[in-house]
Amino acid sequence: MKSQGILLGYELFAKGPHRGNPSYSNLLQGQTVRRSRSAREALHSGAISLETLRALRELRDSRSVLDLTLTVGSVVAVPVFYAMFPHPLTFVACMLLTVRNFNCAAQLVHESDHATLFRHPWLNTLMGNLCAYILGYTRSGHRQAHMDHHIYLNTERDPDIIFSQPDKSGQALLIGLAQDLFLISAIKRFLQYFQSDRKTYSVSPWRNLSLQYFKQMTKALCPVVLTQAAIVLLFAATTGPIFYVWLYVLPIMTLYPLQIRVRSIAEYSFDHSYHPQAAEDAWVARTSHLNLLERFIMAPLSQYYHYEHHVFPNIPNYNLAKVHRLLVNAGIPVPTNDSYVGFVFRKIRTDLRGVWKTK
Repeated sequence: MKSQGILLGYELFAKGPHRGNPSYSNLLQGQTVRRSRSAREALHSGAISLETLRALRELRDSRSVLDLTLTVGSVVAVPVFYAMFPHPLTFVACMLLTVRNFNCAAQLVHESDHATLFRHPWLNTLMGNLCAYILGYTRSGHRQAHMDHHIYLNTERDPDIIFSQPDKSGQALLIGLAQDLFLISAIKRFLQYFQSDRKTYSVSPWRNLSLQYFKQMTKALCPVVLTQAAIVLLFAATTGPIFYVWLYVLPIMTLYPLQIRVRSIAEYSFDHSYHPQAAEDAWVARTSHLNLLERFIMAPLSQYYHYEHHVFPNIPNYNLAKVHRLLVNAGIPVPTNDSYVGFVFRKIRTDLRGVWKTK
């Protein structure tokens, strides 16, 4: 069902990373329902039992080990594969596989943020850090931004709004996509993720850069630099170090942020005719029914069950399909789109047609 999102809360997230945070507790209390039935109502009525959801909250370390092993193995496989079969078509395939690898690593960092990667906190943090270093940032910086994304979804305090642009015009979306290809978005995200002080956290730190900011960044960069140095050595031993630039740095600075924007717009952007009247109306999240290519490259590890994740953030990604079935069977409307690329194309086309008609 294509529709705007429902404001929801669930006790598992309240007991998670933001436990004891007054602003988050107040937000949960202030949430309202914009559909006839919500997940909270289903919990109260017994249509979905807390016991069932708690069972889905159980973590399987073996699954995370498998996901982590396949992700790291795929990162290693890219330069090895290209060294064995150097060809323009192989180069394109490796670029696409690299983007998938980045999405896999980011999803594992994301799981670590929510404490759903491993049962043991130290292992959860350690592996989350490793995946973050692969992507060129730190888990702590990512977690800080991501938790704010959940609390302040689609508002000016949402760090992800630099990509989702929920209320922007088609022209603004096109400008955003161009910024992705010209490194601007990657630099902005990089600066977001290297903020270490929660009290001074900013959605747009590039507006007020200071010497202290760069001192903190330099300290945080040490493990990132070591990890990237290891990846450079991997490329040097296979394809040659220059391909670290072409098959790693270039995609993470251009194609990767571009597809993040496409995915974010499809998951969070307002429909063309939708205009929120109040702050709570801005809560929009969608699940995506994707083609195989979009699912493989842009949404591995069940990222496409995004509405379910925002409803129940402390359920691991490999159980979100079961959450989806629970919601559907309980008669709860799940907002969806049928393609990341298709949604963005239609949104831009519809908006630009409206502009042309008014001229």
